[in-house]
Amino acid sequence: MCGIAGFVGSWSPALAGAMTAAIAHRGPDGDGLWSADTGVALGHRRLSIIDLSAAAAQPMHSADDRYVLTYNGEIYNFRELRLELEQAGTVFRTGSDTEVLLALFARDGLDCVNRLNGIFAFAVWDRRDRVLSIARDHLGVKPLYYAALPQGFLFASELKPLTLCPDLPRDIDAAAVGDHLGFLWTAGENTMLRAVRKLRPGCALTVTADGAVTPSRFYRTPQFDDAAPPTPDDAAALRDMIDRVVADQMVADVEVGALLSGGVDSSAIVAAMCRATDPSKITTFCAAVTKPDSGTDNFGDDRTHARTVAKHLGVKLIEVATDADLIAALPDMVWQLDEPTADFAAVQTLLLARAARDNGIKVLLSGVGGDDLFTGYGRHTAGLIWAGANRVPGLRGLGAAMLGLFPPSSILGRRLKRIGSLLAMPEDEMLADGMSYSAVGADRRRALLAPGLRDSMPADGIAEGLRASLDRTRGHHPVDRFLDLELNGFMPDHNLNYTDKMAMQAGVEVRVPLIDRRLVAYAMQLPLSAKISLRETKRILRASQRDRLPGEILTRPKQGFGVPVRSWLQGPAREMMEDLTSTATISSRGLFDADAVAALKADFYAQRVDAAFTLFPMMAMELWCRALDNAETAGP
Repeated sequence: MCGIAGFVGSWSPALAGAMTAAIAHRGPDGDGLWSADTGVALGHRRLSIIDLSAAAAQPMHSADDRYVLTYNGEIYNFRELRLELEQAGTVFRTGSDTEVLLALFARDGLDCVNRLNGIFAFAVWDRRDRVLSIARDHLGVKPLYYAALPQGFLFASELKPLTLCPDLPRDIDAAAVGDHLGFLWTAGENTMLRAVRKLRPGCALTVTADGAVTPSRFYRTPQFDDAAPPTPDDAAALRDMIDRVVADQMVADVEVGALLSGGVDSSAIVAAMCRATDPSKITTFCAAVTKPDSGTDNFGDDRTHARTVAKHLGVKLIEVATDADLIAALPDMVWQLDEPTADFAAVQTLLLARAARDNGIKVLLSGVGGDDLFTGYGRHTAGLIWAGANRVPGLRGLGAAMLGLFPPSSILGRRLKRIGSLLAMPEDEMLADGMSYSAVGADRRRALLAPGLRDSMPADGIAEGLRASLDRTRGHHPVDRFLDLELNGFMPDHNLNYTDKMAMQAGVEVRVPLIDRRLVAYAMQLPLSAKISLRETKRILRASQRDRLPGEILTRPKQGFGVPVRSWLQGPAREMMEDLTSTATISSRGLFDADAVAALKADFYAQRVDAAFTLFPMMAMELWCRALDNAETAGP
C-alpha cells in the first residue's frame, strides 16, 4: 500500500509536499505531510487496506511523540506482533499494521526488521536524537530511492519525485546505460541518474541531521544446500507451506483477488487461496492477447489455460484485453517505471491492475518469483547443459560451433544459437550473459556505446552489480548461481519493479507469496535435482500441485507475457525506432555511437542478428531522457 517521500535537509516543506503529490497514484485514499521539526519533512499517500479509518492515517506518531513513521507495505504477521507488544504493556489505538510497526521500532529500533514478515519500505524520524532511519523489505518487493546531496538527504518510493528537487543533478550514469542495453534493468544500487540510488533489498540506512549516512544490511538470501537428496515428502511440505504463506498474505480489510495466467506459478497461488476462503468469492484476472502469426516471438494465449484453471477451481475469471497501442503507451511507460525498462509486460500489468480496480479490488496476489526460486527460464536449462558439457573436454566448444550455425529467424533457431553462444563462454561470463535479454554479444554492445562511455562497461560484459553474487556463489552449480542472480538482481530490479510501479499507477497493491522469505529459505535447502532436469523445470513445484491442478497446466511450457517485440519493430514501430535511433538523435544525446547503431539496425532488418532487445532498450532510454529533459522542478 501507499507511497512515501521526504527529506532531511535545508529545503522547504513545500518540496516534500510536491514530492508526495507526484506519487498520488500510489495512494488515492488519502495524503499526509509532517514537517514540525526544522529541516525534516515526511510525506505519505495512502492506499487503505488494513484499518480503513482515519485513525490509521500517516505520517503516524508514537505514543510519546518521539518517533514519526511514513510507511509503504503490509506486515503479514502484525497480529502476532501486536499480541506480543500488548502483553508487554503497549496500548494500541488503531487496528493497523502501521501502528504495530511503529511500536516495534520504538522498542527495538532498526532491529525490528528481523521480526517482520511482509513487504515494506519505511522511514522513521527520531525527534529526540534527530536521526532518520529507512529500510526496504527482505526481497525488495517495495521500492525505495534516495539521494545524498550536499544540501541534505532525499528519499521516495519512486525516482520521479526526487527529480523535483532543484538541487538534484541530472547527469546520466554511464554504467546504467550499459546495463539497460544488455539487461533492460540496472544491477545493484545504480539508476539512470548518477545522483540517485536504489536502497537494496534487505538493507537499511540511518541519516543524521548533519547528513552523515550509515548503511547496514539485515538480510540476504541464504546459500544453497544441495547435500540432502529429495524425498517424496518435500512436495507435500512445499504445498502446505504455500498454503500457509498465501493465507497469511490474504490479510486485508478489503477484497483480495489474483492474477491468473494459467501457468503453474499463478495457478498454485489461486489453488492455495481456495483453501483459505470460498472459491466463489475469489476474482482472478488474465491477459487476453491476440497472438501474431510471425513466428518470431514466444508467447501463447493465456486465456485458454486461465479458463481451464478457473473452471477447475471454481473461481471467477475476468479476461482483460491487453492489445494496447504500444507505440502510444511506450513514452509514458518508461517514465512511470522510473527507469527505461524496455519490457511491455509492464503495460499489461497496468491494464490488469486497472481492471482489478474497476472491479473494486485493490489487492492482488501474483505468481511472480516462481521461475526465480524453483527454475523456469531458458537460461536455467542452458546452465544445466553448460555444466554437463563442461565435464567433457572439448565438448563445450564443439557444441558452441554446431549450434552457432542455426539462423536466428525462428524461435527454435534463436534458442539453439543462444545456447551455443553461452557454451562458448567461461562460467562467469556465461552466467552474466545468460541474464541478458540481448542476443548481441558483449563486445558489440560495448562498441554501441559512445566512445567516452565505453570504459563504463567492463570488457567482459559483467555488470558491476552482478559481481557480488558471482563472487558469493563461486563453486556452486551454475544453475544455483543463476538463481542467486535472479533473487538478488533480476527479480527486484526488473520483475518486481515493473509489477509494483505499474500496479500502483492504478492504485493496486500486488503481493508475491512465492518469495515469502520462509519459502525462499525452504527452497534454498532443496537439492538442485528437486528443481530442474533436462526435461522439466520447477519439478517440485509441479509435483506439489498434482492433486490440485489439471495435468495440462502442470506440463505447460514456459511462455512470455505476450508482446511481439521483434515483429513490432520490423513493422508498425519501425518509424518510431528510426526516429529514436536516427543519426541526429544518437549524436545529439551522446550515449551511443551513431555508426555502430546504424550497422546494427541493418543487420536486424536483414535478420542476420536478433537485435530486437538491444535496439528496444535504446529507444526506451531516448524516451526516458526526453521525459527527464521535460520534467519540472518544484519552486522554492
